[in-house]
Amino acid sequence: MKYVITILMAFVTLVHGKPKFSDQQIAAMTPQYFKRNHSAPKLTGLKIFTVNGQRVYQVEIKVTRNRSNDDLSFAVSALANMGQYAKKPFKKYVVVMHSDVRGKTVDVCEANSRCTADYMIRKQVTYDHWYKKCITFTAG
Repeated sequence: MKYVITILMAFVTLVHGKPKFSDQQIAAMTPQYFKRNHSAPKLTGLKIFTVNGQRVYQVEIKVTRNRSNDDLSFAVSALANMGQYAKKPFKKYVVVMHSDVRGKTVDVCEANSRCTADYMIRKQVTYDHWYKKCITFTAG
């Protein structure tokens, strides 16, 4: 009987092996995620909030003209990678991009979290599917 209980506990540990973090812990770890990569955009803001019952994980970044696509890709990937460890799942990831180009307005990218994880983490959908169906851009 002890043998069965031990195996059952080991199985439960393996199935639920991914650590889960609170919003405060996710928020504290996010700046380190950006700092550890020298080509990452500058993180200028971070918010975790709920709108109409939907949890949102948002970062604000400073983008350069020549690297704006790479900066956006890094930021969305960071949200997907960090977001998968949240105790309560996020519904949406938001990246607010402040450009270094004078007179350029702020660009906002909103991404469905599940679809983004399917593309960036689980590799279950193509880039084209993700770009057309999972994200939207607005000028703010």
